[in-house]
Amino acid sequence: MTLRLRLPLLLAIFLGAESALAQMSDPTRPAGALMTQEAGGGSGAPAESGVQTVILRPAGKSAAVINGQYVEVGGKLGDKQVLRISESEVVLIGEAGREVIKVTPAIEKVPSRKKTPRKTPAAKRRTTGTTEK
Repeated sequence: MTLRLRLPLLLAIFLGAESALAQMSDPTRPAGALMTQEAGGGSGAPAESGVQTVILRPAGKSAAVINGQYVEVGGKLGDKQVLRISESEVVLIGEAGREVIKVTPAIEKVPSRKKTPRKTPAAKRRTTGTTEK
């Protein structure tokens, strides 16, 4: 085959591979993230829903990004007030009562079984000579 015949064939292969890769899901996307379709029918982007980020500050006010909005403890998210932010959930209170938003709703944290540390005997000192006469 000549170069003139190979070039269109190579371009078709590359374009086909590009469209196949565009349809693959993003491996870095969190499990359970929603996808929205663009109007043009192109690839989707993650929809903003729930807690995206938690910022824990021991000396200051902890914060979170919820539905794309930055809020701190005591701040407002719509008509609800943020009561508490932890590594696993954000607690809100409003007219309808208390609402808990889990950071990772599909994952439940379970504490591991504590293993008691094995007690090892203290190392014995080795003497190389005697000091008695």
